[in-house]
Amino acid sequence: MMGEFRERLVCTLRLLREPEAPLLVEDATEATKEQAAWEQRRARVTAALIPGLRKIVESEFGPGAAGRIDRVTDMYERVGRNEVFEEDGPSGRRYAPGHIAGLHPSRPFHDTEEYPWCAELRSQWKAIRKELMGCLDDNLWTAGAYQSSNEAYGKDWKIMGVLTEDKWQDEKRFRVTTAAVKQLRGVAPTEVFFARMPPHTKIAPHSDNLSYVLTSHLALDLEEGKCSIRVGSEERQWKQGEMIVIDTSYIHSTKNESS
Repeated sequence: MMGEFRERLVCTLRLLREPEAPLLVEDATEATKEQAAWEQRRARVTAALIPGLRKIVESEFGPGAAGRIDRVTDMYERVGRNEVFEEDGPSGRRYAPGHIAGLHPSRPFHDTEEYPWCAELRSQWKAIRKELMGCLDDNLWTAGAYQSSNEAYGKDWKIMGVLTEDKWQDEKRFRVTTAAVKQLRGVAPTEVFFARMPPHTKIAPHSDNLSYVLTSHLALDLEEGKCSIRVGSEERQWKQGEMIVIDTSYIHSTKNESS
């Protein structure tokens, strides 16, 4: 159970030049104006969002509470300026337009022992796998919410949503999985889904763009020794029935070399 850049499109025009014809030069004025207008709109939106966010926090948690979200408002201000957090270090490269400073620990793989809910979920892996095997309908597998990005770095990777877009998708079909996740203590999942990656396929290196979200994987069905994930500078093998917790603001990639 897995919980995974924008495409760059270029339009090329070839023009047949007639003798003595004046040289045709691309006029980028309109494109430049449009880009500048978009950046101004983004800056205005983020500038308007921050006071509203502070007001909500003050209303919910009392006077002075807004001072506790300075790191969050700093992030929105950077987004408004189109600034991206990037870092290269011994653990690998990080890339996060959505970055909240000061979150610790900062490492590609987290120790699952630090999160008691991992053991709770791992204890139910066989029941979860059984439920998944009972509803392997190809029509339920989709490219996910970020289809264009998925096509760019992993077109064969597909998901089956359990909790997506703040909604439990099918509590009857996924009764066991839904109950298992809802009962977890000390964690508030924002997204839950099954994912599949066919043999002889890869997911190219990419970032999930957010440094304030951790991703956990519970391996349900695989050929051990043939399926691996690299996060930052470290690569690990998935093991059936085991969990990993990763920071996907580190550049990461996967491969399935099973037969």
